[in-house]
Formats: sequence, C-alpha cells, structure tokens
Amino acid sequence: MAWSDEIQEAAYNSPSGKRQTFLYENVSRETDLKTASFVFPELDGALIQSLGLGGRTFPLKCIFSGANCNKEADSFEKLLEERGHGILEHPVYGKINVVPTGKIKRTDNLVNGANESSVEVTFSETLVDKDESTSEVATADKLDAAMDEYEDAAVADFANNIYTDSIEDKMQLQSVMKANADSTFKGVEKMTKNAPKNKKRGSLLQWFNSAKKFINSIIDNIDKIGTYANEVARTMIKMIRYPSKIATDALSKLTGYQLMIKDIANNVKADPFGTKAVTNQWAATTLAWGSMVASLSYGVAKTAAEQSVNQSASTSSSENTASSSDDDFDFSDNDSNGGFKSRADVLETAAQIAATFAEYSAYIDSQNKKNAFVDTGETYEKLLNVVTYSLRSLEETAFNLPVTRIITLDRDRQLFELLTELYGKDGFNRQDQFINDNKLTADEIVLIPMGREVRYYA
Repeated sequence: MAWSDEIQEAAYNSPSGKRQTFLYENVSRETDLKTASFVFPELDGALIQSLGLGGRTFPLKCIFSGANCNKEADSFEKLLEERGHGILEHPVYGKINVVPTGKIKRTDNLVNGANESSVEVTFSETLVDKDESTSEVATADKLDAAMDEYEDAAVADFANNIYTDSIEDKMQLQSVMKANADSTFKGVEKMTKNAPKNKKRGSLLQWFNSAKKFINSIIDNIDKIGTYANEVARTMIKMIRYPSKIATDALSKLTGYQLMIKDIANNVKADPFGTKAVTNQWAATTLAWGSMVASLSYGVAKTAAEQSVNQSASTSSSENTASSSDDDFDFSDNDSNGGFKSRADVLETAAQIAATFAEYSAYIDSQNKKNAFVDTGETYEKLLNVVTYSLRSLEETAFNLPVTRIITLDRDRQLFELLTELYGKDGFNRQDQFINDNKLTADEIVLIPMGREVRYYA
C-alpha cells in the first residue's frame, strides 16, 4: 500500500459540533520542552531539570479546491472563529483537542491556482478539564478573590520578616524602602496622567498625595516602622494597585508596570550591612516587585474583560459588569477601550505577563539560595494564583475578539470597495485603522495593487 493511501482524512470539528474536511500539504508538529536550569558558584556547567512537556502546536495549510473553493474556505474560517476548543482530526497524529491560535492567512488562487483557496492556521493542543468552570464570571470572581488574598499575605510577609533590631538594620531597610518608594511614586504618577481628567482622577491624586506623604514619613523616621509596618505595606500595595483600575487601555498598563518593575529590579544591590540586610532587602523588594506583577496581571485581565463585555453589549446601556470588586477606587469607564484588536494581541500580552512573572520568580529563587531567611512560599503561591487566573481570564477574553486575517488580493482593489467587502456597513469607520495596520502608501490608498497582502480583523 502506498504511503498516500494510508494517510487519514483531515478535518476540523468546531466547538459547535460542525465538521469540515480539507486537503493539505506537508504537515508538522512542534512541542515545547519544559526545563529549569540551575547554576552553582565554583561549579562549571548547569543542572538541567526536566519538567515534562509543554504545549504542542500543529501548523496546517488547509486547502479547498473546485468551483466552490472560496465558499468552502469562508465556511472553514467561520468554524475557526467559534469560541471554545474544537477537535482536529490530524492526518498523521490523530484526534486532538485544540484551539486555533495566532493568525489566519487566507489565499485565493482563483486563476493561477486552478480554483484553489487555502487557509493557513496553527492549531494549539489544549487540556480539557470538564470539572473546571471556565465562565468569564467565575474566573473574574476567582481573580478578585486571589488578588485580595495576595494583598493580605504580602502585608503579613513584610511585617513578619523585616529586621529593626540595630541602627544598621534600620539604615539598610530605610535605604531599600526609599529606593523602591521613589520608583513606585514616579511610575504611578506617570501612569495616572493617562487617566481621564474628571472628578475621579482628582480624588485619586488627592489620595495618592496623602499616601505618599504617609509612606515618606515612616521612611524618614524609620523607628516607626515596627509600629506601622502593616499600614505602610498595605498603603504601598494599594498605591501600586490603583493604576490597574484607571480607564486606560491594557497595553498602556502593561508598558507602565513593566517600566516600574524594571526600576525595582535595578534597585536590588549587594548591601554592606550584614546578613540580616538580605532579609530586609528581600522583604521590601518582594513587597514592591510582587505587588507590581500582581497589579499588572490583574489590571490587564480586568481591562481586557471589560473591553470584551463592552463589545458584547455595545448595543445596550447596561452597567459594566467587569469592574473591580475592590471599591476603594474604581476608575473604570464604560467607554474605555482595552486596546486589543484581535485574539493574537491578547495572547501575546498573556505571554508577556507570564514572562514578567518568570523574572520575578527568578529573583525569588536567587534570594532563597542565600538561605538568610525562612520563606514559607505562601505569598508566592498567592501571587501565582493571581497570575494564573489573569492568564485564564485573558484566554477567555480572546475568544470574544476577532481573529487576525490575512489575504492576498487577486486583483487591483479600491480602498472603500475592499473595506465594504471586508467589514460591511462598518467599513467606512475602519479606514484609518486599516491604513495604519497595513502601512498603505499614498498610491495604495488610491488603488491597492493585485498581489498585495493585507490584514484585517473579523
């Protein structure tokens, strides 16, 4: 029997149960290997720990031929846009639970390709847990609870681990707290400038100035830290948290928090104050750094969810159901825009959040190796919960956003004609975005040439 006779039929079963077969070319599979690398002083080489397998991806060029090839490709794209996981009947690797990820690239070769249309897409294998609730409301509730639990644990960790027994201890604690506080004040003030200019921002700035004054008063008179450690830690966390709730887009929050985290990481230095100084530096730095990672994850996930809710209810005037449960300051806005254009944007942001948490985790590991303090790991676990539920929320939000679609024009096209075909009545409102996304030249705005590859969201 020839090899071609043994190959299985290729098909995709969408979340709604619809099945469509397709032709294909060369197939491949990519698998991430999860490993951890550990290096030790005065020992060459590294210890590599195997942590199992990561995600597997299956890139495919799905081909449709015949007189109705373009309609079959249209139908297939609609299946890829459905929310939830589907089943890929891979011609080589069998049936796999998958979610379409990345970009969808459509090519129509109606003349040269002998009535052939193709759709390029990557299917990513996903774990399916039937017992785990994946509704947006359930995830949002868990995310709110995880953030509150992290705050309580971080406050207790800071208060229980600082040393103020000697003047050297106090000087070192004062030094690291001053550096971290200055970085926090600078970053928070910069992010606040993006908030809408209204009464809410006025109240926000008033509270910020009072909190800043309180924190500086304790740092300047470090003898008070033993009495006010809990209050200082909680005030610092709330200050770090509130930019996560102002009505700016998620990508601005991502950038703002990453710059703040970079400053905090640069504040970590070798201190000449003795062994206990390691604990003081760890306590102050994990409070600021960890809270920024938590607030970044929480803020981006909540903003993305808010954008998803606003898009789903764009024709109604119902109240926003994705605002924070922490009502000390709620600067969300029903008109706010998460800043995401497509699923790919959300998944890329989720990857950046995961990488930011990995950097924080590496810092924790480096400090634990010094064995200068006892780390119960409780605060780390609470932070991990915040990040986990944030990433889950982002994944669920991604399904409510359009997919990035790429097409190659089979003939010269006028801009408005093409936009009407792609977006219907909304095409006129999409022209600026389309021009910017595709970097159209002045000549192309007049007439987009045949063979030009363009992207849009649908």
